[in-house]
Amino acid sequence: MRVITEKEAVELLKKYSTNDESFNKVLNHSKAVQKLALEIAEEVKKNHDVNIDLVKIGSLLHDIGRFKCYKKNSIRHGLVGGEILKKEGLEKHARIAETHIGVGITKEDIEKQKLNLPLKDFVPEITEEKIIAYADNLIFGKKRGTIKKVIERFRNELEESYVERVKNLHNEIEKLRGRNSFL
Repeated sequence: MRVITEKEAVELLKKYSTNDESFNKVLNHSKAVQKLALEIAEEVKKNHDVNIDLVKIGSLLHDIGRFKCYKKNSIRHGLVGGEILKKEGLEKHARIAETHIGVGITKEDIEKQKLNLPLKDFVPEITEEKIIAYADNLIFGKKRGTIKKVIERFRNELEESYVERVKNLHNEIEKLRGRNSFL
């Protein structure tokens, strides 16, 4: 696995950004996600193995595909970000970009919603991927929200089975953190 520093990750964001405004927007959001993801990872680390560096850099780079996906909230930005990061030799970070959207996108989601994505699962599997997807859900712009707000958002946008997946990820992360705030 290629290892890069936080400074190099920010330089990569700058390299792919289209202008200063989009760079600052993505960077500010990514830093907020990074802060929360690292808080969660440090708690998880007390009881489970977690690669803190992967969380630190992966959370900074998770939205790099936004620069090439101009439509607001384009779900393709995860796929595009993964392609960019693979090209840069960052395979594990590419998986984070591909799987961070919501609680992941399944083949069934793609078929059912007729999404413009390859027919495969884009679901976080390893702990670091799950932490970043979870943290990303809780950050609205650069502000931290609540799990209730996340559930409400997905309930308005998608069907109840997806809301159950959001709750399941929350419960899994809370368990990894050694907490009892289950939904």
